Amino acid sequence: MSRPHPDRKTAETAPVQGQGGTAPPAGGTGHEAIQGPGQGKPPWGLSFYLFVEPFAAGKIVVDLSAGGGPGSELLRRSGAVQVLSPDKPGLPLSFPDGGADLVICALAADIVTDDAQRAAFLAEIHRILRHEGMAIVRVVAQALRGAAAGISLRAMLADMVLEHFATVDIVEETPFLAVSYFAPGSDDLAVSEAMARVGGQPSHLIALCTAAPERTWQLTESLLVPTGPGGGVEAGEGELAAWRAEVERLTAANLEVARERDNLRERQMIVEDRAERLAKTVLTLRKDVERYLRQMSDDAAGRELLLLERDQLRRRLTAIESEMVSGSREIDRQKAMVQALRKEVARLRAARGERDTE
Repeated sequence: MSRPHPDRKTAETAPVQGQGGTAPPAGGTGHEAIQGPGQGKPPWGLSFYLFVEPFAAGKIVVDLSAGGGPGSELLRRSGAVQVLSPDKPGLPLSFPDGGADLVICALAADIVTDDAQRAAFLAEIHRILRHEGMAIVRVVAQALRGAAAGISLRAMLADMVLEHFATVDIVEETPFLAVSYFAPGSDDLAVSEAMARVGGQPSHLIALCTAAPERTWQLTESLLVPTGPGGGVEAGEGELAAWRAEVERLTAANLEVARERDNLRERQMIVEDRAERLAKTVLTLRKDVERYLRQMSDDAAGRELLLLERDQLRRRLTAIESEMVSGSREIDRQKAMVQALRKEVARLRAARGERDTE
């Protein structure tokens, strides 16, 4: 299943409220009524049909929106093989299975908010489309806002359509006021898409969908469609004041952002200095720890050497004590022998004196 395509817009220029702009009625087809020339109101849903036009060439189109109105005629002139409309309102649709290459429709608000009606309507569209055909479904954004709960309107519409089709793209249709600069003799029209984003919230969302696993269409550019003369609309004093206030607000916000950026840069420099000092401190501590470990290793080796010397001295002392004990015994034995010799000498002297006396 393909994910919804990144944001794209068909932006529709329209008069602002109070200048002749009309919104489609809730629950209607989503197209404006046909107006006479010079009334300053957008004609029937021209923007929608101009958006559909590139997809209709060479195809059998079922138009469930206009019922054979000017939009259908525009699609015929753009190269559609056939543009068909239902013979009678309601379901089921009076078309054979898989007979349409392209189905276009606008979901009324009551169908969008009614799960059963919406499911039945989309199922009928799926039925009459061939497998690689595509449907273009236009939905009033306000109807989706009532049904969306915590998700975007694009995601809400995508979830609704993906229940019946495998691949979906969502395009936003946004009204905005525009100015035209026409260069005589030129055929090309340059459009500032950056400025087109000032349109605000979309009035409609358009779902391009197919049962095929991949897109059967290409969305290569945005579309800006003028829907009527501007009527020489000039900005009033209130609007100019509002724009000036907005410019001042944005200028102040920009200054605040610049100050915050400068503060962040200063904080970054302070943090970098602290990090550098901490790195030096860590390096010094690492060297001290390594020196201490080496000293501890040297001390351990010295203690081990002292223990060996102590053991050697103890063994030598024990040997000397043993020798002293043996020497003492030898001295005692020698003393005993000397005493015995003295006694023997005394006896011999006594015996010799007796002999001399005789």
